[in-house]
Amino acid sequence: MKKISYLFVLFLGLSVFFGKVEAKTPKFPIGYALDFQKITDEKMQYIKSLGINYIELAGIGAMLDKNLQSTEVASSWASRMKEVAAILKRNKVKVWSIHMPFSVHLDISRLDEEGRLRVMEAQKNVLQVLKPVRAKIILFHPSFYLGLNERSERKAQLQKSVVYLNKEVKAIRSNMVVENMLGPSLTVNGRERPLMRTVEECLEIFQGFPKDVGLAVDFCHIAEPQHLLAAFGSRVKTLHVSNGDGTAEHHYLPCDNRGKNDWNSIFATLEKIKYKGVYMHECKYNDEKEIVDCYQHLWDAYQKILTIKK
Repeated sequence: MKKISYLFVLFLGLSVFFGKVEAKTPKFPIGYALDFQKITDEKMQYIKSLGINYIELAGIGAMLDKNLQSTEVASSWASRMKEVAAILKRNKVKVWSIHMPFSVHLDISRLDEEGRLRVMEAQKNVLQVLKPVRAKIILFHPSFYLGLNERSERKAQLQKSVVYLNKEVKAIRSNMVVENMLGPSLTVNGRERPLMRTVEECLEIFQGFPKDVGLAVDFCHIAEPQHLLAAFGSRVKTLHVSNGDGTAEHHYLPCDNRGKNDWNSIFATLEKIKYKGVYMHECKYNDEKEIVDCYQHLWDAYQKILTIKK
């Protein structure tokens, strides 16, 4: 009996050890959000050395007038985007996703039809400038904060905008996604929170979207994001990875213990729904190496748990 117990312990120890070795390469390719104006050859060479091959372009709102007095994009931005595309090509870094501009004025669910159409025109102009980087995913927010008791009308406006924008996104050979938004309560400071604040509301709204429009799941915007992942399954096309608790825009590094995400459950759900995209981080960090090291640490811990369960 002692010999059998010893062999079992030895086997368990070896299983954990070899399980950890097998976890050296996380299943999902890593990426992170980066302001497009910070893209340089040096930066791309550095992230490549860390094993990061994908980025999300952030800061796109800089291309537009923040008050939307004009819907045009200056030609200088088109030139800059061509430079960005050249840098990325030289360094073999791919743009997985682009975060489209958002603000109270650029809200794609605007109730005033004239204003909504101006937003559509502005977003279309931005999309044309973005063509050179050949992004796989184009991400939109469903709305900004809302006035009280206008949610139903906003949803109808959003659906019209999504139908239009989806065609424009496909015209540049990309795929459109809409992101879930922060909303621990319906109202805050005398206004309603943005659309798509709960699993139920996301499901309801997506019933009116074209079938090829996907969901972007932000891990900071909702508590226990694994439930949203499970509810949408293969329609989840991209992620915004960070730690949080669904109550505020914390966007902590995933390993920051101030957040409450259950990473083992999240990884298990991503595998269950057969997620095929990039593990795209949108989080706070001092150096990109922190993102890579944290991802590796969490993945190793998940693999160790799986090995023990076996």
